[in-house]
Amino acid sequence: MEVDTKDLRPGMVLNHDVNGKTGRPIVTKDTVLTELEIEFIQQFLVEKVDVSMRQKSEVKQGFRKNALTLNDQPLPKKDDPFLKVYSEVAQQFKMLFTSWQANVPVNMYQVRKLCLPIFQMVENKNLPEIKSLLAGRYTDLFYYKAVAVSLLSIKLAQLMNFEKKEWLQIGFAALLIDVGLTKSELAINSHQADIRHPALSYDMIKDEATLTQQAKLAIVQHHERLDGSGFPLKITAERIHPYARIIAVSDRYFTLYVEEEKEVDHYMLKETDTLSANVIDKLLGNNG
Repeated sequence: MEVDTKDLRPGMVLNHDVNGKTGRPIVTKDTVLTELEIEFIQQFLVEKVDVSMRQKSEVKQGFRKNALTLNDQPLPKKDDPFLKVYSEVAQQFKMLFTSWQANVPVNMYQVRKLCLPIFQMVENKNLPEIKSLLAGRYTDLFYYKAVAVSLLSIKLAQLMNFEKKEWLQIGFAALLIDVGLTKSELAINSHQADIRHPALSYDMIKDEATLTQQAKLAIVQHHERLDGSGFPLKITAERIHPYARIIAVSDRYFTLYVEEEKEVDHYMLKETDTLSANVIDKLLGNNG
């Protein structure tokens, strides 16, 4: 049956690939939808999709099986250790995300152990390399995008002369901005997963001692916009933390990249009324 994407619910199954404007699938046929896939589809302004229903018991089993499948990714270039590590981190992040969906608490020791090696590698990569991390990526975009957003946020912070202790915090915050999507019951009951997830993400990490208050603030503010049009707090420029401004640009960049790969820089120029012009200038004007 064909439904409006605003009416999608976890447990529905896609009967056909959901394609972006470029014709590439952003979510593939037979995917059992969870809150994170629904959020991803809605981000790209898809209006209608063809779905069928599946029993709850099948949904849980089907998601777990799908989430732990490691063999459906394009192989990284053999001569680039960074891409190999990036792919491994994205797949392990996928497993962590699945555990959070099963109500396992976020363990920052695990997150730090997973991400510190690749975070350190970003210093020696140039900006175009980071910006093209999703090139040729057709499956598991949510997880690869999450890691890419964290790496781009780190690179932008480095280019803006943040100290290492700060850009590490920015990287961890960027990786965790969407963990609130794992709290599906709250999101389902409110029918506002896209609006509530920053606050839900914050709630999951607010007691983590290894994250600074600035990093936690960035998580809850990553969808705020300078003109007050964002969510969940609808605050304006003077109240949006610099960490959040960087992460918001990185997140928006990769969201547009999936849709408008060759035109993404052009589209980012149109975002300066709502996102930090200074950060966008670094994104578009500095080649690392």
